[in-house]
Amino acid sequence: MALAEVPEFNDIPVEYSEHNEEFHSDGFNIKMKPNKTHLQWKHHEECWSTYFSGVKPEIRKPEKPNSAFKKAIMLVVVVEKLKGKRGIGKQSFFDDDDLLNHILIEEDITCNKIEVQDTNNARFRYNKTTVHIIRDQRQKCLALHEFEENAHLIALFLQGQNIEREAKINLDSFFTTDLKKRPVTLGIAGCQLYLCCTAEEGTDDPVLCLKEVADIKEKQNEDLLTFMFYKKLGSNKHNSFESAAFPGYYISTSQQENQQVQLKSGNNQVFLQDFIVNPNN
Repeated sequence: MALAEVPEFNDIPVEYSEHNEEFHSDGFNIKMKPNKTHLQWKHHEECWSTYFSGVKPEIRKPEKPNSAFKKAIMLVVVVEKLKGKRGIGKQSFFDDDDLLNHILIEEDITCNKIEVQDTNNARFRYNKTTVHIIRDQRQKCLALHEFEENAHLIALFLQGQNIEREAKINLDSFFTTDLKKRPVTLGIAGCQLYLCCTAEEGTDDPVLCLKEVADIKEKQNEDLLTFMFYKKLGSNKHNSFESAAFPGYYISTSQQENQQVQLKSGNNQVFLQDFIVNPNN
């Protein structure tokens, strides 16, 4: 039996869809010219045409690999092949960094240094004001003494009607970042005089004096520091007042009566530095 002539695949008409990246056959029918010398071609043509009418070949167009990725694959293949070769020194061989340099691109990163400053950089923050009666550990009272526009506190014993001379103290408490310390300012109730620590020429120790302040809450940082004291509670339930501007120096009273309240070193064993603080009811 003679064989039929089959056309080449390139002679088969197809449609290309660029959007779907596919080749589609449009249900084509293949017509073949029978060999006139063979009388049985018509039968073969009908069978062949019936077979191809139900077949729709689909050929997908391959995607082109990314050029960088393709180079990376080629380099990996070369590296793997070279690993099996003998006579190649480690010093002449390239490492992973050489491979990545062909794939990754280094870019300079600019870092801008931003300095953030806190607008509220106050060292102390006002809390509240309470009025107290303060006496030294021997129960001597504090009284305001004024002479020729020079005001200071003195410690003395007061009884009976003289007790009205005892000064009432405005104790202004403040917040600070150091939770172990209790910063306060001490002012004379009824006036604008506050205890202040200053350094004077010709003296070894700082001096305690009274200065007039319109509003203590308006002072901040260094301006407030000279008026600030750290209130400390001792084991004997008495309080001491350490100068914030001059650490190690405390408000002190003399053993004798009618003496000015001063600022003395904590090592001083003569002056009294413990006080009894009671709220003024």
